[in-house]
Amino acid sequence: MESDDKPRLSQQAENKNADVIGGKDPAAEKEKQKSKEKDRKKHIVNWNWTLKILAVTFILSFGMSYLSESVLADVNIVIAFFVLIFFIAVGVMFDTVGTAIMAVDAKSFNSMAAKKVKGAKTALSLIAKAPAVSNFCNDVIGDICGVISGTTCSVLALKFAEIFSSDRFLTVFLFTAVTASLTVGLKAIGKNIAIVFGDKIIYAISRVICIFIPERVADQKKKK
Repeated sequence: MESDDKPRLSQQAENKNADVIGGKDPAAEKEKQKSKEKDRKKHIVNWNWTLKILAVTFILSFGMSYLSESVLADVNIVIAFFVLIFFIAVGVMFDTVGTAIMAVDAKSFNSMAAKKVKGAKTALSLIAKAPAVSNFCNDVIGDICGVISGTTCSVLALKFAEIFSSDRFLTVFLFTAVTASLTVGLKAIGKNIAIVFGDKIIYAISRVICIFIPERVADQKKKK
């Protein structure tokens, strides 16, 4: 037994020495993995972005809700209806973009950027900030549009009940149910489209962004 154990111990010692000589110190590797894990945990929540987006959402939501409720109170029922449709459409569109940015692959845009195709660098920049872009599109814009469409729906329902002398509670209930189901249904369709055509959607958005912020200007800002 002793003769069998000695070769094993010597073999283990040789393996450890070989790892150290080859630059693979097990203790150092473990420390590196621990430090990487700590860094990863630190960056799970970006508190700077979270606080900024919280403040922006509060201001925009408060302002838009106040404007929609005060302005729509004196608006024609037809205009109120189109305002409702508009904000539902905006919410669905941004939700689709937010889903596409998380589903898209950067490989196709890397080859386009190498060929200096307009919009490819902007697309890569958006993909690099995918969580923030998705949060802005899905949560900030999506929630604000949801709040405004809800307010518009209530105003529209009350106007409808007043004009046609219908029961207020029942009218508001029906209008709210229809608006919610329409929004959820359209967002479901938008998500499916985003998963299938994510590359085309992000490229189209990037081309639109390039109209307002040329890629040269964006590159200069990054260098600074």
